[in-house]
Amino acid sequence: MEYITRGPCGQDSCRERKYYLDNGLTFCRRGHLQAGQQIEEDPDDFGNQGKTHKVKHEKEAKSRRTARGRQAGTLLLQGYQLILWKQCHALIHEHGFPEQFEGVVRDLWALRLQGLARKINQSAADEDQESETEVFSSQASPSDTDESDNYSFKANSRFIEWPRLIDAVAMCYLAAVLMRLPVCIYDFRRLIVRQEITYIRALRYVPEQIKNRLPPEFKVILSIKKIPKIHYMHLAVRDNAVFYQRKFGIELPPLNAPLILYRHIKRLGVPIDVYEIAKALQNLLGFEFTYPDTLPDQKQMQWLHLPEVQVVVLIVMATKLLFPFDDLERHPITALEPATQGMDWEKWLQAQRNFDSQNNPDGILGKEKIIGVTERDVFRMKPEQLDMYMDWYEKSWLTKTTSKNSLADMFPLSGPQNQDSLSSNNNPPASQPKADENELLDDMGRTVTKSIFPIPPIPREEGKRPPRPGMWFQRYRWESSLPKAPRYFYKLAAQLGCVSLPYLVRLVARAEWRVSEWQNNQRRTDYIEHGRESDEEEEEEPFWGDEGDFNDIDDLPAQLSGLDVEGA
Repeated sequence: MEYITRGPCGQDSCRERKYYLDNGLTFCRRGHLQAGQQIEEDPDDFGNQGKTHKVKHEKEAKSRRTARGRQAGTLLLQGYQLILWKQCHALIHEHGFPEQFEGVVRDLWALRLQGLARKINQSAADEDQESETEVFSSQASPSDTDESDNYSFKANSRFIEWPRLIDAVAMCYLAAVLMRLPVCIYDFRRLIVRQEITYIRALRYVPEQIKNRLPPEFKVILSIKKIPKIHYMHLAVRDNAVFYQRKFGIELPPLNAPLILYRHIKRLGVPIDVYEIAKALQNLLGFEFTYPDTLPDQKQMQWLHLPEVQVVVLIVMATKLLFPFDDLERHPITALEPATQGMDWEKWLQAQRNFDSQNNPDGILGKEKIIGVTERDVFRMKPEQLDMYMDWYEKSWLTKTTSKNSLADMFPLSGPQNQDSLSSNNNPPASQPKADENELLDDMGRTVTKSIFPIPPIPREEGKRPPRPGMWFQRYRWESSLPKAPRYFYKLAAQLGCVSLPYLVRLVARAEWRVSEWQNNQRRTDYIEHGRESDEEEEEEPFWGDEGDFNDIDDLPAQLSGLDVEGA
């Protein structure tokens, strides 16, 4: 019996696609009569006297081109796993991660697959339109919504929460935390921006056999075209950390704070003395550099609970205590205190700008800026820069397909490798090869070190009250109140912590307020236990007053030199 293949039957939820004719009536293979379709012979159709012979070919049973249900979910997970492997491969072979890193990521992915496999099996029998709508409604892309509720895992939800590409980056970061590697969220976001790991338009790396059968709602998950916002990175890492800790009991260790502090201090170009003060403030504020195992009750994210934000806040506070941004010299009491040196912030600012110009000689066509090129930037490009941009665009956005258009063959696209070889043979290079970033950081550190000058100590004497470290120290509450050098410093610290500049200013002010509360409690306790010892103490004000200034902190243990405040 010959069958005709067309759309689904639809009667009584029948999904049959093959039909046959019987006495002029059309039936599906399951016997449902198709209404409104009847074929009759025309008695007057006598003009066709010849015979028509057709070569009959066996029709192969073709499955639907677009997969649905469990099959579509399996294809999505296969493509996602390939992208995750490519990210691990790039981190290990191009960026120096240890070989054991891939095994840790594989274990985290296997744990994530357990919950997904169970939910996929539960919905295996539901392939009707209702189940398809239900799966589609569960998707949430970081570029589509700003609601933070979509970023937390709901283990008891009946909807299938498919993993996002940003979750793959979060798994790689958590694997680095488990291995105590000194890497930061800033490093992973920088790799994404520079397109050194698979993220932007990752769908192009998926094999055609999988890509062609994925439904549109699944292709969106793998075809992200935007750089993730900084708070999305923190949200994804936090949610994955809570998920693995609560569901599987994984204990995440604290960050490798000593090396991360050293890396940030070196990039900020401040002396290493900041490290000791940062460690002292950590103990005073109670920062543990660990991710929480529960989500906050408030809808607004608690930024000061994130370990990497805590690291940056401590560095900013320690730098402000040791090397204030103003020109007022604060004399220590003895030469043993760390605040016996000052720094010229104007020279620091000039050294930072020199570092930026040498580290990014291509200007707007640097690896970290080329993806954000706008129409205005195009009008300022040189011919060599236009060629570089078009090569990058061809490599990143165009697919390698053969065109059958003869007109298009008259204007072939030269590959980036061919274009580079032509430009190297015929034209001078657009820019000199840039130096190693570590060498530039060392040069910047030496330049800043030369700008450090000593501050002579003045012992405590009767009737003399010179400015001491911590006195009249400006507390910035808003971004608009930052002068030129502090703004650049805060902005660079915000980039390292993957937090916006206004948020960092408020977080530092909040941490300073907590230290001032601790200072007031200490003074209140001393007053109750020992009373006022001298008239000098009666004139002292809170550590960080309401007027935004730091006052005398002589009664802090070791005068905030660092090292005895652990017991506070």
